[in-house]
Order: sequence, then C-alpha cells, then structure tokens
Amino acid sequence: MKKILTVFMVSLALMFSGVYVNADEKNDEPKKKTEAKEKKKKKDKKEKREKKDKKEDKEKKKEKKDKKEKKEKKDKDKESKNKKKSKRDDDKEVKKEKKKKHEEVAKDKEDKVIGKDEKGRTIYEGPRGGHYYINANGNKEYIDRGKELK
Repeated sequence: MKKILTVFMVSLALMFSGVYVNADEKNDEPKKKTEAKEKKKKKDKKEKREKKDKKEDKEKKKEKKDKKEKKEKKDKDKESKNKKKSKRDDDKEVKKEKKKKHEEVAKDKEDKVIGKDEKGRTIYEGPRGGHYYINANGNKEYIDRGKELK
C-alpha cells in the first residue's frame, strides 16, 4: 500500500507540476503574440510613414517642376513680347528711314512741299508743275490734280 500511495503522490506531484508549467507556457504565449502584433504594428506604421514621405516628396518634386515650367513659359512669353516689341520698333525705324529717304529724294530735286493728302502722304510739286508723292519703294507716284489735297 505504501508503494501505491507513493506512486499516487508522485503522479499527483507530476500532474500539479505539469499544470503549473502549462500555465506558465500559456501566459507566455499571449505575451509573445502581443509582442509580435506590436512589432507588426510598428512595422506597418513605419511603412505607412515611408509611403507618405515618398508621396510628399513626389508632390514637392511635381510642384517644383510645375513652377519651373511656369517660369520657363513666362520667360518665353517675355521673349516673344520683346521680339514683337523689337519688331515693332524695327518697323517704326524702317518707316522713319523710308520717310527720311523720301524727303531726301524730294530735297535732291529741290521740289516744293504742297501739303498732304487724305492718307497722310506728303505731296510735292515737280519741276514741270506736276504733283507727286514718294511711295514705299522710294519712287515718285504722280497723282491727278483733282484728287491730291485734303
């Protein structure tokens, strides 16, 4: 009976000691799971931050690119305006030069200035009494006497 009793006691001790071991293992498992979940959450947060940063960087680069394109477009517009202005200025200068040329042609002949017609052209009187104006090419254009002055 002593033997049975000792075996029983030993088996009880083993059972109880096994229960405590299992209980400790069970308590460790939830800790391990929560630690794993926390690590996963941290990793996810880090990835989200990285994605967000990349997205913000792309947006900043896009904004810089847009600003650069706008600036280039403005510069091109300014250049084209300047070209137009310079072209207009060149046209004005050409007109002035032509006018001077016309006056020189008339002065070389020492013809009298009679007046101006409806279009603003200067009318000269030729050596024989005919009336003319100087056209864009610098040539004399004789006009009828009835149509000449304003």
